[in-house]
Amino acid sequence: MLAYFLYPYVQNRDVREYTKVDLLQPEKVEELFDYCQILEAYITKTGWQFLIESYGYDKLYEIDKRSGWLSDRSSESSIEEYIEWVKYEISISK
Repeated sequence: MLAYFLYPYVQNRDVREYTKVDLLQPEKVEELFDYCQILEAYITKTGWQFLIESYGYDKLYEIDKRSGWLSDRSSESSIEEYIEWVKYEISISK
């Protein structure tokens, strides 16, 4: 599993998985980042690896700036700082 979205208000805790096909669409990656920002989605280590290989840090940073998830954690956000946040997210991922 690369990433998933939890529907938090459904009694049986339905899960929506993001597939490789989904994550090859930048708008789906932005959607995923939006859900991660509000703690309703999760990216696995394998998912991060796929995203980095597919987009590279520069493109992920651009997508994330539209979402405002990791790149919005400081007023002076830079690509270097973004990479450090991604590395942190990878380190705490399963």
